[in-house]
Amino acid sequence: MENIFEKKRYAPGVRVGNIVYVSGMLGRDEDLNVITATEAQFIQLFENMKKVLAAAGAGFADVVELVGYFTDLQRDFPVYQAVRDRYITGKLPAQTAIGVRELSTPGLLLELKCTAMLPG
Repeated sequence: MENIFEKKRYAPGVRVGNIVYVSGMLGRDEDLNVITATEAQFIQLFENMKKVLAAAGAGFADVVELVGYFTDLQRDFPVYQAVRDRYITGKLPAQTAIGVRELSTPGLLLELKCTAMLPG
């Protein structure tokens, strides 16, 4: 996640009190290369999100909201749901899915941000 801060100039996540705001995560590797296969891209996205949540002392069980921006919502939403269900296995958070024309880098299929609430 250091590459995001250094190369793209934004924080992957911000903790304010017991709330964690995770920036839109993407299916890119540590060198910011886009993963090309749909399912693999979504898995990488959730792995990236997992790292940001962990750095803030949170996990997927703490996520209260997901907001996704899909370049092909109808085609990719079922794949997203299957991957999401591997990571979020308990109480489901609120969720919004939005179809968009493009994302910041060609080849990206989904940008997903979340909000997590820590106990206390």
